[in-house]
Amino acid sequence: MRVLFTVFAAKTHLYNLVPMAWALRSAGHQVCIASQPDLMDAVCGSGLTGLPVGDELRMGGGSRGPTAQTFQGVSGDMVWADPDDMGWEKALGAFTVGCSVQYEYFAGGAMLDELVEFARDWQPDLVIWDALTFAGAIAARACGAAHARMLFGLDYVSRTYQRYRELLLRQPPERRDDPVSDWLRGRLDRYGLDFEEPDALELMTGQWSIDPTPPGMQFPLGLRYVPVRQVPYNGPASVPDWIHERRTRPRVALSLGMSGRDLMGGDTISVERLLAGLADFDIELVATLSAVQLASVSALPDHVRAVEFVPLNELLPTCAAVIHHGGFGTVVNVLTHGVPNLTVPAPWWDEADLGRHIAERGAGLVVAPEALGPDTLRTGLARLLNEPSFAEGAARVRDELLAVPSPHDLVPTIEALTAEHRTRR
Repeated sequence: MRVLFTVFAAKTHLYNLVPMAWALRSAGHQVCIASQPDLMDAVCGSGLTGLPVGDELRMGGGSRGPTAQTFQGVSGDMVWADPDDMGWEKALGAFTVGCSVQYEYFAGGAMLDELVEFARDWQPDLVIWDALTFAGAIAARACGAAHARMLFGLDYVSRTYQRYRELLLRQPPERRDDPVSDWLRGRLDRYGLDFEEPDALELMTGQWSIDPTPPGMQFPLGLRYVPVRQVPYNGPASVPDWIHERRTRPRVALSLGMSGRDLMGGDTISVERLLAGLADFDIELVATLSAVQLASVSALPDHVRAVEFVPLNELLPTCAAVIHHGGFGTVVNVLTHGVPNLTVPAPWWDEADLGRHIAERGAGLVVAPEALGPDTLRTGLARLLNEPSFAEGAARVRDELLAVPSPHDLVPTIEALTAEHRTRR
């Protein structure tokens, strides 16, 4: 069968898709990944076929789109601690801005037009779309393909959308503004496609969802989820010689991820404060930091090795502990290798909740950025290095992950679901 993946131009979201794409390709299916032109080098670097659609997105480096603060505001409305506390005005605002700003910017306009045109020509059997790239669901509808979301962490969109629908139905008829249905109807209408109210749920949440979220972290939403073990993919890279050199001190990794520095205009944690807090530890600290991130640091301590990039999948097996920002890609690498870890959550999506889940499982600790200081950092790292319970907890979580079906194992299920949902025969 033919499988079309769609994702907006962000490496972290692409890397989330690559293992599943390769599993399908290795099983003999044709696979193509569509995104804006500025992601094509990364797509082709994965060994897969890329399709450039629309204009460059230029996240983090251009002026055509919303600011990082706008995205943080939209995400903050989705990441609601208790959805029962979310009132109608908040829910309405979240999706009004989400549809008109975030979703349209990621995958609207020329990208959507060209994606639909390609899908109608290539006739994929299945479209797998990144969970913020709703153009994939619309393209699937336009060509009669089955379609599934690929989640990239906790399913806040579905949880908030379900709450939004509940609140919408409670409003008097004259107040039932529905920007989600309006947005979807407008895009379908561009391609001569009809829209009925039940369509909204499917187009927002997929006919089913491929869910790489670690066991025990899912929301009980009653949707059709197909669990998959996320295999870490860090992009093309060579392994530096020093990774496997004999070590005389415990190695600790410090990673703040790619999204903050590449897409969101900078980190929300002071790199200088982090390094200063670890200055007197008898460790080898490997800090994956760029020159821009290190610009505020006057001098690196002797025990710090700063590298702009090193594949975490190769580095983490050599580490006794990890300090990280809680991004889903980093968390997958950390949990896969069973490394005790300290999360200092970034504010972009599910970082705080993932850190809390890891701490609750006894695999690590979480410290809010506003509570981070030299004492809390040193105390937390000392516990991770000296208390065996954290390594034991991390090993338990790793074993649970390894019991989840791999992308290879999931291929027959995807084939069956595609045959069930595809409308074009």
